[in-house]
Amino acid sequence: MYRPIDYPKKITEKWLKKAFAPLTDYLESHYPEEKSKMLSYLEFMFCENQRYYYRNWYTKGSIAFDLTGQVVVCDKDALRCDFQLPEFVPVDRPPKEERFVHPNVTRWVESKLNPRQEKQFGEWVRIFLQEYWGPMVNFHMEDLTIGYPLKRGAFPGCLYVYPSEFRSLMVFQFVGDEIVEMKSGLEEYRKFQDRERDLTVNGWHAVTIYPEVLEQDADLFRDYLRKATQLALPR
Repeated sequence: MYRPIDYPKKITEKWLKKAFAPLTDYLESHYPEEKSKMLSYLEFMFCENQRYYYRNWYTKGSIAFDLTGQVVVCDKDALRCDFQLPEFVPVDRPPKEERFVHPNVTRWVESKLNPRQEKQFGEWVRIFLQEYWGPMVNFHMEDLTIGYPLKRGAFPGCLYVYPSEFRSLMVFQFVGDEIVEMKSGLEEYRKFQDRERDLTVNGWHAVTIYPEVLEQDADLFRDYLRKATQLALPR
């Protein structure tokens, strides 16, 4: 039997062992040879109604256990770990000083980003608006708003930008290195996940952006961005 748990104020290794105990024991019993690989794709979501919930961060499939360790929910791709990831094509982008930047992009960045945001995120924002979002909206930037779109406060390691008049609930979250590389620690990373989960629950589709996303396979990211506009709930 396992006991219900809640998120603590401070996440510790001891708590993590408890949080992953039902999943770890199940994989050890049923998939001992693939256990480690499967665990690398699975994250603890929450414990609610006496059930432990986990999600495959790559496929988004979920698996849940009751307090006896029995599987009560298991999506067909929840435990998948045999991925053939595509070979990314690096973006062949001219040097910064030689790039053309649409005047609307320049105007928006210079008027909206404060010095700290410009230093940390300015280059990413320019590339994203110039090469990805701008062409989709004919470079109309007037409705782009900085800030977390829900009442709950924004996470300090991110820059949130959303089009307030777009047809669907889209938000672009530019994620700082301290989150991508987990420099700020596991507890802060969990807080970031909480903010991301809140957006999803409220119908927003969060497009996560960090340098590697903008440096590899531009066509793939453009295709994802187009599909993301369809996945978000309409206003």
